[in-house]
Amino acid sequence: MGKKSEGKTRKCLTLLGGRTSLLLCLSLMFQSSYAAGDSTVPEMGNMEIHQIAQQSSTIKGVVKDQKGEPLIGVSIVVKGTTNGTASDFDGNFTLDVPDNSTLVFSFIGFKPQEVRYTGQKTLNIVLAEDSETLDEVVVVGYGSQKKGEITSSVTSVKASDFNKAPVVNPMQLVEGRVAGLTVSRGSTDPNGEVKVQMRGASSLKGSNEPLVIIDGMPGNMTSLNAIAPEDIEAIDVLKDGSAAAIYGTRGNNGVIIVSTRRPQAGTTQVDYSGYIMHEAVYKRPEILNGDEFVAYGKETNNANIRDFGGRDNHYDALLNKSNFTHVHNLTATGGNGKTNYRASLNYKKNDGMIRNTSRETINGSIAVNHRAFDDKLQLSFNLANSFVKVDAVSDDVDKVGDIPNYGILYQAIRINPTMPIYKEDGSFWETYSGYEDFNPVARIYQRTKKKEFKNLLANFKAQYEIIPGLTAAAFFAMEKNDALTNDYSMREEYSQYKDGTNGRAKKEYYQNTNRTTEWTANYNTSINGVHNITGLLGYSYQDFEYEQFSAENKNFLTDVFGTNNLEAGGYLKDGKAEMKSKKETSKLIAFFARANYNYDGKYMASASIRREGSTKFGANNKWAWFPSVSAGWMISREDFMESQEVFDVLKFRAGFGITGSLPTDPYMSLATYGTGAGAWNAYTGSWLTATYGPNINPNPDLKWEKNESLNIGFDFGLLGGRLNGTIDWYSRTTRDLISSYNAQQPSLIYNTITTNVGTMRNRGIELALNAEVVKTKDFSYTANFTFSYENNKLTSLSNDVYKSSYEDQYDLPSPGNPGKAYRLQEGQPIASFFGYVCDGINPDGTWNLRDIDGKEGLSDADRTFIGNGLPKFKAGLQNTFTYKNFDFSFFLRGMFDYDVLNEGAIYFGTTVNIDQSGTNVYKDALKNKVTEQPLFSSYYLEKGNFLKIDNVTLGYTFNFKNNKYVRNLRIYGNVTNLATITGYSGLTPDVNVTGLQAGIEKRGSYPTTRTFTFGVNFGF
Repeated sequence: MGKKSEGKTRKCLTLLGGRTSLLLCLSLMFQSSYAAGDSTVPEMGNMEIHQIAQQSSTIKGVVKDQKGEPLIGVSIVVKGTTNGTASDFDGNFTLDVPDNSTLVFSFIGFKPQEVRYTGQKTLNIVLAEDSETLDEVVVVGYGSQKKGEITSSVTSVKASDFNKAPVVNPMQLVEGRVAGLTVSRGSTDPNGEVKVQMRGASSLKGSNEPLVIIDGMPGNMTSLNAIAPEDIEAIDVLKDGSAAAIYGTRGNNGVIIVSTRRPQAGTTQVDYSGYIMHEAVYKRPEILNGDEFVAYGKETNNANIRDFGGRDNHYDALLNKSNFTHVHNLTATGGNGKTNYRASLNYKKNDGMIRNTSRETINGSIAVNHRAFDDKLQLSFNLANSFVKVDAVSDDVDKVGDIPNYGILYQAIRINPTMPIYKEDGSFWETYSGYEDFNPVARIYQRTKKKEFKNLLANFKAQYEIIPGLTAAAFFAMEKNDALTNDYSMREEYSQYKDGTNGRAKKEYYQNTNRTTEWTANYNTSINGVHNITGLLGYSYQDFEYEQFSAENKNFLTDVFGTNNLEAGGYLKDGKAEMKSKKETSKLIAFFARANYNYDGKYMASASIRREGSTKFGANNKWAWFPSVSAGWMISREDFMESQEVFDVLKFRAGFGITGSLPTDPYMSLATYGTGAGAWNAYTGSWLTATYGPNINPNPDLKWEKNESLNIGFDFGLLGGRLNGTIDWYSRTTRDLISSYNAQQPSLIYNTITTNVGTMRNRGIELALNAEVVKTKDFSYTANFTFSYENNKLTSLSNDVYKSSYEDQYDLPSPGNPGKAYRLQEGQPIASFFGYVCDGINPDGTWNLRDIDGKEGLSDADRTFIGNGLPKFKAGLQNTFTYKNFDFSFFLRGMFDYDVLNEGAIYFGTTVNIDQSGTNVYKDALKNKVTEQPLFSSYYLEKGNFLKIDNVTLGYTFNFKNNKYVRNLRIYGNVTNLATITGYSGLTPDVNVTGLQAGIEKRGSYPTTRTFTFGVNFGF
């Protein structure tokens, strides 16, 4: 805290935690004058930063903390001037002070204090500790706590600390800002998904995404579509089981609590923010151009390599180089203190990097708070709505972990580069035969996919203070998501023409509804000011309803009507049209309680229990208990810590909790029924009638996946509050993993059953540091650093009844037969690549594959574990500088110790396809001289380690102190994906690293982009 000390080096370090210069620090160390260039620094007692030419008096004084300890390096400045000094090692100061002036005393970690000078000769100043950091309110499950009282692993990120770059999904606001939280976009497609994972995967068949709570409403990642990122005030992340157990079955993967901006009392304030953004391709595949392609054919005398006369770059032609995104956000807030409101309207139009693709979003929200009956009754209402229109790539895609492979981009790489894009009459050029396949540029115009989404979040809360300390609340919420897709392929589109189907039209609609009712009671009391107790009781009811309908028809006379005349297609008359519909419902009921105890800010304990039931589980296991317990010890407040000067804050935390997870299929435990497709009876010459029958084996014993989580951590503050941080160690074990196993027949109808068997473990270490590196009157530099280490292991896949030694996953796509990429096996981490070990290329161009089993000839037994797609280490560093009204920041992010499968290299990295099929390849393929068909091996795996400058922002803020129309104005520029340091040879190592199939850069990946943004913020 900067208290008196015999160690002068320690004193100097402490002093530098304040607003004191290095020269002043050295002056204090040697307690004498010395020269520095043309400047002389006098002894501390006589030092003056600046003199002012007016009548003044010399005063002396001492500055201490509330315990009577002297404070070193306190800044003492005459308000409104640069005249000042700093307290010495004994807290003493001397200063010439003008008459009728005000002194300002300030020091990091303490509240600033102003003292009016009225002729005193001596001042005795006592500064109070600024416990703002410890008093910061963090939202936790069903309530909030002061940061200093939290005993679980919780990270809170306020709006001021969000990433400054433009975002597609609100979770990108905290990408790299929360240790242990992985935010993987996978591509820069504006219509792509963002995958989020906390402390590793915990399920084999269920979701691995955290529970999302928006203003008290439980939901999922889709729920975030209803709110604009600009409307978010804070994101709090509950990382361990002791914090998340209050949410039971949905807390298995952590909990993300999103709080939107609240109404503010006072005269109406209107704010506008907006920006315009342009994207440019960061890196594109280096493929042979037409001349190089033809030259290779002549050199190798290959008849498969044909010259069609064109020299177009199909990949380049797909790109929308004139794309722009513009965003506009308007908010208004005000009220009389009793009734307050906030309303916002947000519009965003995003042009895709691929031509003929875009995303247009309108978000609107309104929040109203009202107080009555002497503020005992508090009412709040929140409504958020979004309307989204999408022009997407209508494509046949295969997926890895929900990351699509864009067939048009894959085709733009492999297509014969001498094939023209257009004919002389302006129509699209197609061969309709051969390996060259379709024209990718034609497809983006001849296949259209238009989507419309509507997302609604609404909630109402009434809270009443029955007696002092006792409140009761009722909460009602509803979430509704609607989606309509219109997918149409024109009659002349390649696949329609070639198959003779003459056009394809499909309409698909789904509606997802989630309704929540919760009743809670909270009680808090304090005994003698040291025993602080809070309690919570609650009941929660949720019901879910999902409906889907689709219809598809083919063979149309004209393209004029698109999807708006489905019945006109010939397939309906022929009995070939497709129609599907379904409805799913489920319910969840829970009773929960929590108690917190805090003794004098030193000793803290918390315990919670939740009893929860779900219709998704078997008849014998619909209910389960989810307990948690945690404790904290504020070591820095102990008497024995008073003599040390290292830690301002030091708190120990430990917590244990049990959470669960729900399966995605609500009927997984039941014998659901469906119809067969029917069959042709050759003996009677008629169709056999389809009948109803069970689709799966029922399992009345199906139960929750149970996660046992242990967390041990420390919170600390150093250098007078200038350096704060947390460090956590965790161990998460998920038992009773849900998966499919071979079942005994004939006692069961089918040969597989869904049941609980496996166990998986995740362990790791997390570190977060926040530092005020430099802080002066005009200049500041702050740094925020996060680091995490994760280790995963699938400890078991079998039990006494159900056996499974391994499961191979993900067939690498054709052409060729590369094999499967992953193996799920006991004793190994998930996302483990399994294949051959390649020791190089033989002189004849064949693979030199390692003989693992020692037997002659290549066999499946020669395959082994060759890599893993999960990064063991992740880090992020946010650097923020301010100088007067300027602000500058840049964010570094990196992932380390993982492998990336360069899928493009399998198909375009050798000359096999160009030699045998006459399709295009990478330029590097001509150097590799591989002549054998690709097999999945270590040859295609590369280290994905990277460090990138994720975004850079430069801004300037204008202050309008005397302007009654404008409060402030800020302008800024931003660049994302500025530079990447990596040894990876593909387009980007920053691929999806969540789930069971992590670490693949798809052969038709959406292009990685760099964005350039200019924005303004107005306060009226």
